[in-house]
Amino acid sequence: MIVGCLSLSVWMLSCNGLKADNKVIDAYELRMAGHADSAVVMLDNFILENPENAVAYYERARAKKHIMKAGQGKFSIDEIIVDADKACELDPENLIYAYFCAHAKFLTVYIDLMQGKEDVKAKLDDALLAFDKTLELQACLPSSLITLTEINLMLAGEYGGDSTKAEYYAKVLEDCDPNEGLRARALYLNDEASLLEYWLKAYESHEASAIVSEELGRAYLITGDLENGKKYIEESVSLNPDNSIILIDLARASMMNAMQSGNKDYGMQAVESFKEYLELNPNAPGPIKAYVYRWMSKIYERVIGDQELADTYAEKEDELDPFCSRASGSPSLGLFVPPDVLSANVKYYSRPY
Repeated sequence: MIVGCLSLSVWMLSCNGLKADNKVIDAYELRMAGHADSAVVMLDNFILENPENAVAYYERARAKKHIMKAGQGKFSIDEIIVDADKACELDPENLIYAYFCAHAKFLTVYIDLMQGKEDVKAKLDDALLAFDKTLELQACLPSSLITLTEINLMLAGEYGGDSTKAEYYAKVLEDCDPNEGLRARALYLNDEASLLEYWLKAYESHEASAIVSEELGRAYLITGDLENGKKYIEESVSLNPDNSIILIDLARASMMNAMQSGNKDYGMQAVESFKEYLELNPNAPGPIKAYVYRWMSKIYERVIGDQELADTYAEKEDELDPFCSRASGSPSLGLFVPPDVLSANVKYYSRPY
């Protein structure tokens, strides 16, 4: 299989060698139109007749995860991994499937830890091997190298992580992509002040960089400085408009502060950042628009006190995606890009933004 067309700005990869069956594309488009449940049924029927079609298993795994994140309990992460593994088995050289498998397998570890389970070593080993597979297919894939660094640091010791391996992955990234390597090295900083100081120094010592501006903005958000967080996140977007999804994290930071304090100004700041994302992305996938409308509705209802607007945005959410994610975390583009595209933008498991 031919893998190419890697965009260094946002790490989106389109595989022209992958030709999804029209039925799989139909299922994807059905899901984007708000019918994830019908998409699963369509793929069930297609797989019965085409049991060796890798992209069908991959798209069904994504559709099931889409529904799972809506909190409806219809599909488990284990069912999702079964489909993902099948896609990887049928097409082991496909980076898109391998990347999805790796994150799905680590999600099982994350869920277990959130539920207070401590015996996660076997699952963690499986997830780490899956991430290593992505590096066999794309040696310098920043998002995988950063995640491997983060996981090994975060779960070092009894859980099965390895700080020595974390250092290895961080060094690999520093060598193959120095700007992205700054992110890996920042994972070693455990307090807010040190993290902010690190990115301030990087900002002063580097030419204009969307990565550095983004991470400096995130560091300010973590410290609670929304004004400077907004300044540098928006600067990053101006340098790299293709990565405007980070405006959703800016909105989330303002929203969290608004929900905790009841401050209407923070609520309006969140709404403005959500609207800015929508203005820059009029053709954003329906499920991401639905997520934005969901939280705008919550802000108008719980903070600003405008029930009419709250109801308006809730209706927009329901119209676009009845299976809208109930998670407060920023939505993953990887669930919503076409099945022949890899979205591998950096996200953190150990930090809120």
